[in-house]
Amino acid sequence: MLLNVKKGLLALTLLTAMISCKKNAIDFTNGVVDESKVYQKPISYDQIELVNNLEKITLILEDLYKEKKNLKLVNAAIYAKAYTDESVLLKDLINPMHSVLPGNKKFGELCGKWNVRLQDFSDAFWKAARIKNDTQLIDFLEFVQTSNLPVQQLNNSTFGTNGGSIHNSNSSQVSIYFPYSNEFDISASGDSYGPISSLVTSVAEADEALGFQPYYSGGVLMEYRPVIVNDDYAFSHPTHIVGINGVEPYETQDATLNPPNVTNPPNVNRVYVGDGICRVQYDRLFSFTGNGGGSEITYCRVSGYLKLAGYQITEFEDKTEVEFERGTIRKKQWLRVYAVWDADWVVENKEQVFAIYEDDKNAEITFTGSLSTKLKVSDGTTVDGSIDYQIKRSSQDDIIKQLKISRVSYFAGAHRNQGWGFGIDKSFLPASATQGWPFYDAVSDGGANVGWTWPYDGY
Repeated sequence: MLLNVKKGLLALTLLTAMISCKKNAIDFTNGVVDESKVYQKPISYDQIELVNNLEKITLILEDLYKEKKNLKLVNAAIYAKAYTDESVLLKDLINPMHSVLPGNKKFGELCGKWNVRLQDFSDAFWKAARIKNDTQLIDFLEFVQTSNLPVQQLNNSTFGTNGGSIHNSNSSQVSIYFPYSNEFDISASGDSYGPISSLVTSVAEADEALGFQPYYSGGVLMEYRPVIVNDDYAFSHPTHIVGINGVEPYETQDATLNPPNVTNPPNVNRVYVGDGICRVQYDRLFSFTGNGGGSEITYCRVSGYLKLAGYQITEFEDKTEVEFERGTIRKKQWLRVYAVWDADWVVENKEQVFAIYEDDKNAEITFTGSLSTKLKVSDGTTVDGSIDYQIKRSSQDDIIKQLKISRVSYFAGAHRNQGWGFGIDKSFLPASATQGWPFYDAVSDGGANVGWTWPYDGY
């Protein structure tokens, strides 16, 4: 029966057929996907064709994971953190010659410990793919493995293989996502859980979906059984999700680093985003649009200082994106950010805006308002005045924060309780001998969805 379900999924040409087949599979488990957790289904032919290709890739992984070494290799790639958000791009697994993985030190160490090779996985993947005798799938994989283009917006793109629409950068960013991977021990042998990994295809923008869990008997993988997968399931069962998660090369800050030294002349007033917290999941667990996985919370600054009078601000001055993994959000943990918010908040810059939004690949939000500051005029002189701002950003969520604050107010209150108490970490720019910097907007068990600390240095 399971085989029939999978064949039905891969034979899809219409969305209605896809939904019908999925429902039959779900009924087989005596469980039903909660439709309130499904936010967007593929509608166009190209979107359905993309999801169809993702499902074919999932079935290949099911075959490969029958051998322990193949699951170990994928886990090594994810634990190596070559990309953000507990993910790896498929192209780096199936095209070793152009992969970022061989240059990753941790990946090399894990491969050595677990006795696995990237080339072996690539060879096995392509062998399994060609056995399918599916020219559409091979065309799709050929493009995936050779594309180095950045992720584009799904809403402005076409998908699939007809009429050349396969040549789309978003469809090339197929990822394997291992949510809550930190919950599962990676022993020196890599054998701490199996190998067991449920597999799910991102057939919708959703927080719940149908997946397949491996069933072993006598240490032998017998079959994959349908299960309902959501955050609770993935938190307690190792799960690989095939989709388009929107991952980027890992460039987030190292929390163990000391704060940068202030090398500017005296009287510099350098302001930082110290710690950050995100208490809700802004992105979906499953995605085919590039908006899945953890949440990309972006802390920004709006300033009009020395801008030309009469013009409008359309860009942020400083922007720090913090990757909050789903596990960090679920546990409501603070992250050490320690990024410069303003390298020198000068006296003449009377007002600025502290802004926060969650970065997505579609939809749009607009920050608007005005600021009082020192402006330039056309003859090169300066004048105290007001300047408007209108800054557009891609996000499918509401603006999280748009706080206009005067310089006087910030420095007068930077050490004071903002209503949420103080952080206990005094290793970064200690606020005083008795306490850390005050929390803004949130603590682990209360307040707004996103919070931060706002330290400064340089007097």
